[in-house]
Amino acid sequence: MYKFAHITDCHLGAWRNPKLKEINLKAFQKAISICIEEKVDFIAITGDFFDVNVPELDHVKRAVDIMIQARRHGIEIYMIYGSHDFTASTVSIIDILHSAGLFIKPIEFEQIKDKIKLKFIQDKKTAFKITGLSGRKTGLDSEYYDLLDMEALESEEDLKIFLFHASISEITPVDLAHGESIPLSLLPKGFIYYGGGHLHRRIEHKPDDGKSMIVYPGPLFGSTFTDLEDTAQGERRGFYIVSYDNDNETIKADFIETKIVDIIFNAINVNQNTVKQIEDKISSMVEQMEDLTDKIVLIKVKGTMVSGKRSDINFSRFEETLSAKRALVSFINRNNLVSPETTQVKVYGTSIEEIEKKVIKERIASIKIDPAMTDEKVKNFIKSKLISEHGEFTANNLLLALKKEKIENETLDDFEERLMYEAKTVMGLSEINKEIK
Repeated sequence: MYKFAHITDCHLGAWRNPKLKEINLKAFQKAISICIEEKVDFIAITGDFFDVNVPELDHVKRAVDIMIQARRHGIEIYMIYGSHDFTASTVSIIDILHSAGLFIKPIEFEQIKDKIKLKFIQDKKTAFKITGLSGRKTGLDSEYYDLLDMEALESEEDLKIFLFHASISEITPVDLAHGESIPLSLLPKGFIYYGGGHLHRRIEHKPDDGKSMIVYPGPLFGSTFTDLEDTAQGERRGFYIVSYDNDNETIKADFIETKIVDIIFNAINVNQNTVKQIEDKISSMVEQMEDLTDKIVLIKVKGTMVSGKRSDINFSRFEETLSAKRALVSFINRNNLVSPETTQVKVYGTSIEEIEKKVIKERIASIKIDPAMTDEKVKNFIKSKLISEHGEFTANNLLLALKKEKIENETLDDFEERLMYEAKTVMGLSEINKEIK
């Protein structure tokens, strides 16, 4: 009997709130402790381990300390990049930890003509051969899957595991199908286990062969208000321990919950309400809430105000009341609350990331090259950076670069220089200078 753990989308360091950041880390600690207790042979982590490619060093150190616990018990760790870990312009912290020997990246490949031939890594304690593809930024995933040498992957003998970080069109829930995805046909056949990452939802899918599994564990805790809202409404968070019976040639995946704290969620519809009516409704709800000690409290306010604007509402006093009731953390989400003068703006989604991607997609679609432009080199460069899916890719990467925070002990000048360098790299400004010259 072989046994391994599948963890994904930890997003360590995702929260600005220190209490939520700590809970997220505790969920990872709990997962690793269970892996040690269950004596798994190895752990597979399928991307988005950290929330950004260069996270706060204090958080990195604590995450490393937790991983070392597993290594000391003889548990190997295999990790691929997620879209948050990956960067084309700078070295990621994942690269550094890999160079230090903390884990193995089973994503080695060689380019043979127009094909990508993935290499397999043989796990030393089991009969499994492991390979996979990392997640990348918007628009890059499908290109790599199209180039895979499927014959080489599928003809490889023995038990095989494929790790990936991408949405699969046929099995992605409708409410999550707003980003890039790949068809099921692009996954290589003949693998016993397909370990997925990226989707923040627990999914188990058994292909028609009946012998394999495609599994998305979802995050250990979550990194957005939507994640916490889903958890409060019944979505369990955790990871999988997968067992393979070599005698019977059967595979089984058991979900292991990593719940650290209770989450309470309430929604208020304030459509066509005044500022006072909205405040009265929130106040009434908050006053009626009981037993909030050490719990996360989420309140979503949605609707179109009859008058006034959101800034007229004193949300902070409600959060103070919840804190006085000993709530661990409280959030009042007003992304779906709009004032009359802003009703012409479409509400694109329930999470900031989803809204950003859809707004970028809409804006990029309106970009046109000035017909008066005659320089073909400049026109081609603009097409490669700002038009269609290339523009979406550039804009999303630029947004991620500009969201980065100052690193501990980094001077302001160094921080600004780093941001400027990454922004220029994303925009390809050094490239266009060379082209013009």
